[in-house]
Amino acid sequence: MLSYILIAPVLYLLSYLPSSVLYKLADVLAYVLCHIIKYRKKLVLQNIQRSFPEKSTTEQNEICRKSYNHLADRIVETLKCISISEAEVNERATVKNIELIDKWIAEKKSIVALLGHIGAWEYGAYKASIILACKTFGVVSMLSNPHFNRMVQKTRGRMGMTLIAMQNASAFFSEPLKEHSTVFFIGDQSPNPKRAYWTKFLNQDTGFFTGGERYAKAHNCAVVYIEMVQIERGKYTIELFEICDDANALGDNEITEQFSKHLETTIRKQPSDWLWSHNRWKHKRP
Repeated sequence: MLSYILIAPVLYLLSYLPSSVLYKLADVLAYVLCHIIKYRKKLVLQNIQRSFPEKSTTEQNEICRKSYNHLADRIVETLKCISISEAEVNERATVKNIELIDKWIAEKKSIVALLGHIGAWEYGAYKASIILACKTFGVVSMLSNPHFNRMVQKTRGRMGMTLIAMQNASAFFSEPLKEHSTVFFIGDQSPNPKRAYWTKFLNQDTGFFTGGERYAKAHNCAVVYIEMVQIERGKYTIELFEICDDANALGDNEITEQFSKHLETTIRKQPSDWLWSHNRWKHKRP
């Protein structure tokens, strides 16, 4: 509680700084994380080396260095989300082909959107809440500190998205749909190995959550993959890729497999923009 009382006001004040100033702070933070604290640097390098064995040591080290800039930018953007306006979200994130989802929304069809921790996913969630003409939900992990958790979840939902705690997802899955909606799943965390779908991803045996696919099949949803690419610092383009018009038209695990392939393609385009500090491969295939 004390830490929240001391830190929260500072975070709120920082969020009102212009983004240009926050990105300068991010430069300092990236240097500290990479070269002084060396935050999870051994893990970051290991993940990159195993994912891109064909790249030279120089190339691998450059991806590692740039990944700390990506991490620092995501931190200050999360701070900015406390106070950012709709106008700035719209300026920073543009969608190439929103008509794909608009078509399903017009048909009153519910949608599952699959994405990974690449690009500015917090800004992407805000953009979705602003432009989609349907109810939006996001399945998220909760923070261990209840006070900071309330702050973060309030921030994430301030543009209209309803957040579902991952531990409550099973109950959410089983509820009948009250209205057509779009549900967002970030599916590149490390799941329980016994319940995961296993496939080859970035040259390694990798387990994937199947929650997005299971929800889509249970509610006859269309499924889309969301690719978010940084075009310049603080500016992002979102492109949508249809996985299927009807989840039940595909076989078991086919949606999750297609998601893994799309995500790998996105990572290979901009490898430093993925969250390499996550211990993605801590589990082995059973």
